[in-house]
Amino acid sequence: MYCHYIRLNGSGIIVHGFSDAFEAPQPGDILIVEDGPRHFHEAFPDPLQNERGQFRFRWADGQIVERTQQELDAEWAQRPPAPPTLEERVKATEDLLLNILLGGG
Repeated sequence: MYCHYIRLNGSGIIVHGFSDAFEAPQPGDILIVEDGPRHFHEAFPDPLQNERGQFRFRWADGQIVERTQQELDAEWAQRPPAPPTLEERVKATEDLLLNILLGGG
């Protein structure tokens, strides 16, 4: 049987789950299951990330707690803007060149 652990980021969000069958725990990792199956997902079947790649759970008062949709949406709104696509960059360059050629700024 194997021990299962979770790893938190600085905000208490669970960013990794594993069993000691494949990985040794680091200082600060939290033991959540003793004598569990070989694979972490067999003991904790819920995916740790949602479809947007956000971590779904946090550690609160010694328990795994699912983050609310409001928490996830607030985090999502704070992410940096996506870099422009190649098409957007080409269009901006073309517009700039055309403006220069036609005597604009």
